[in-house]
Amino acid sequence: MAKKLKILDKLKKENISYYEEKKRLLIVVLGLFLLIIVAVKLFQIAYASYESEAKLNANINKALYILEEGGMDFNIDLNKIEPSDKPYVYKFSISNYKGNKHSQVDIEYKIDFKTTTNLPLTYELYRNENYDAAGATDLFAEAKVIQDVDGAWYNSLEGKEKYVLPYTEDKTDIYTLVVYFPQEYKTNAEYADNIENIEVAIISNQVTD
Repeated sequence: MAKKLKILDKLKKENISYYEEKKRLLIVVLGLFLLIIVAVKLFQIAYASYESEAKLNANINKALYILEEGGMDFNIDLNKIEPSDKPYVYKFSISNYKGNKHSQVDIEYKIDFKTTTNLPLTYELYRNENYDAAGATDLFAEAKVIQDVDGAWYNSLEGKEKYVLPYTEDKTDIYTLVVYFPQEYKTNAEYADNIENIEVAIISNQVTD
């Protein structure tokens, strides 16, 4: 009888040991599974961030360099634009460095836009954002139509906010201008020979505290 009890006790201990080993193995497997899930999620986030940044930095049409206070302007020529279901996208960048040259002071700047109204175009402007990203802020939302002394009409967006380019770092702001010319105007002869022009003005000055 005592021998039988010893055998049962031994089997019981072996059974408990087996379940403990199985439990530990299951915990290890679950832990590895969770680590794989976390790793995949982190990779997806990192790749999405890289893809977004690469997309933002792609196809910059004009690079501007603010190394000291002052003003500069340039035109975006839209004389080849045609009605399309897809928007026209133009990009330009503003930096406080060029090669080994770097601004020696903090520079702040504002940006003004003025467009003619020869074509039935609509505009959107984004800073350091992909225009098709969720929640992207259209800076052209406050644009207004004005008339000059000669009677010509313009779309005007006067920059109210100033942006700072600190001398302590190489900084670049990327702007994306999105132009819509709806396909419905393709057969409208009224706009066939019209030319649209966009004037961009950057006014910068040294930051003084």
